[in-house]
Amino acid sequence: MRAWIGLSGYSYKPWQGEGRFYPPEIQQAQFLEHYISRYDAVEMDGTWYRMPGEKAVEEWLAKSPEDFRFSFKLHRNITHVGRLKIETIDSLKFMLKRLGPLATAGKLGPLLIQLPPQMKRSDERLQGFLESLPTEIEDAASLPHPLEFAIEFRNDSWHEPAVDEMLRAHGVAWVASDTDEKAAQRRDTASFHYARLRRTEYTDEKLKEWARYFASTGKPCYIYCKHEDDGHPWEWADTLLQELG
Repeated sequence: MRAWIGLSGYSYKPWQGEGRFYPPEIQQAQFLEHYISRYDAVEMDGTWYRMPGEKAVEEWLAKSPEDFRFSFKLHRNITHVGRLKIETIDSLKFMLKRLGPLATAGKLGPLLIQLPPQMKRSDERLQGFLESLPTEIEDAASLPHPLEFAIEFRNDSWHEPAVDEMLRAHGVAWVASDTDEKAAQRRDTASFHYARLRRTEYTDEKLKEWARYFASTGKPCYIYCKHEDDGHPWEWADTLLQELG
């Protein structure tokens, strides 16, 4: 069982200072280097707001080690504006083309499909989108591992076995999103697991329970702890790393 553990984003100035994640003496340009010295994966939330730029991708590729993984949240035009309509696949293909160098290098982790809370279950919409998911990237060299996708449902209407079956048929992971309002739904729908730990606080015992769950699956896991300016999600990630070895 392989676990990629990290945080949701890395370039946060409030994380810098005495007793914080980033030492006060380093420059913001050094944040990624410092982050990579501690974790082997990161969830990039910023791509929900804007498509990844070519120069940024080149920088991520150059500064990260061979076994590092980047997970990217799909752009809002795909998930929140277009709400998984078939025509949003063109935007997804454009985004993947930008991320092609990372995929070719084996550094592209699962892509996060986060749906808006108000989006209720539509089997037809979901099925059409899943059937259209790309398996290749235009102009990219052969990929060392298949493209992977994970979907986060934030409306309870999706919590049905029929939805699980659709995800299994296409190898898409159900995101176990754990929040103060709702405990995570742990559903096995792909060859890997994807979890987002989003509560305000976690006790060591709760984190150890999560670690036991991940270890019990026997599958690769991607685990990301929430971004919180005033919080300390790196402490949760460190506990998980210690428990999962």
